[in-house]
Amino acid sequence: MFCEQCGKDIPENSKFCAGCGAKTEPAEPIVQAVESEAQQAPTPEPIEPPKAQPAPPPPPQPAPVVNTNKNTQYNNRDNLIKPLSIGAYIGTFIILAIPIVNLIMLLVWSFSDSVNINKKHLAIAILILILISIVLSIGLAILMASLGFGMMGWYNSF
Repeated sequence: MFCEQCGKDIPENSKFCAGCGAKTEPAEPIVQAVESEAQQAPTPEPIEPPKAQPAPPPPPQPAPVVNTNKNTQYNNRDNLIKPLSIGAYIGTFIILAIPIVNLIMLLVWSFSDSVNINKKHLAIAILILILISIVLSIGLAILMASLGFGMMGWYNSF
């Protein structure tokens, strides 16, 4: 047995601790103490599991938006950046083979925001090539005219 105050070992039937002088009580047998506690403790009532609460209803979904615009192909951003198909290129070249219509369509495709970006870039490139060819044609015409007039003057000198 040990003293509860100082923790020193004391004989079983001593009434006082030899180290600190604290009064000691004789220890009850452990089995009796446990039995007495078990008799005094009330029996707990069975615990019922918590009742499940119903799940909240899902939030209302917004109504789908219906596009009433007839030209839906070019309102979608994905269609504006998709690569052109082979059929679209063939149709574009057939339209470009028609005189006067080709110039009108090149201007429409170049300056419109609702045209596929690939067709727009093709139209801008073709317009630039047309302008370059016009400038070169004018330059060559001036050069040929000056050479022609120069040769006329050379023939007249004989």
